[in-house]
Amino acid sequence: MSQETIARILSIEREAANLYADAEHQAADLIAEAKEAAAAMQEHALAQAQREAENIVTRGRETAEAERARIIAQAETEAQHIETLAERHFDRAVRYVLDQVAGRE
Repeated sequence: MSQETIARILSIEREAANLYADAEHQAADLIAEAKEAAAAMQEHALAQAQREAENIVTRGRETAEAERARIIAQAETEAQHIETLAERHFDRAVRYVLDQVAGRE
């Protein structure tokens, strides 16, 4: 083989080695970018899930508070009704007790 052919082969091999090294660097860069993108997407998804969880808790608290207020209002209404009934029958009850004590009945 001639010197030129050997020099040409060596040149092509160096060029191939450089291309291979560049390809490896590009692959490493792509892998790093993909890892960064995956981490960013994971952080975004986690933040979104956290916001959704907070919204669910807030809605749950609001629903529970509304139900509590409804139950309290209902209990107050029932208590008022019972008090009204008791007031209506109070005089009769007092007369009955007095009659029992006095021995009239």
